[in-house]
Amino acid sequence: MRKLIIGIAGLMLLTGCSLAEDTKTAQSAIETFHQNINAGNFDRIYQISDAQMKAAATEAQLTQLLTAVHSKLGLYKSGTQGSVNDNVTSNGHFVNVRFASKYERGDAQETFVVKIGSSGEARLVGYHINSMALITN
Repeated sequence: MRKLIIGIAGLMLLTGCSLAEDTKTAQSAIETFHQNINAGNFDRIYQISDAQMKAAATEAQLTQLLTAVHSKLGLYKSGTQGSVNDNVTSNGHFVNVRFASKYERGDAQETFVVKIGSSGEARLVGYHINSMALITN
């Protein structure tokens, strides 16, 4: 019984380390996203996104959304990470990260879905934003 408890505790520690590493990898992709949105490099966001993102929206559609975010909310200033969900499925390894973000002209709740590849690269699969300022500005 003791070996079983030690084995489970060890597995939990490994999972925790993986979650922390996966979160750090996803945060790097999110930081790149915010740098590109501040610079107006919407085409770059599309280019480095995952194929699943490209299947969900054309470059023109994503550019239209990000142009609205940038023009109505202004520059991204800071964000506080909320919940993180780390999933490995038959379709890949995905990290969902929620952010309470502060922009120049308003706040936003942003959710990022980041796919982590087998070699550790992170690519944006999904971006969702909820902001009253986005609607009213």
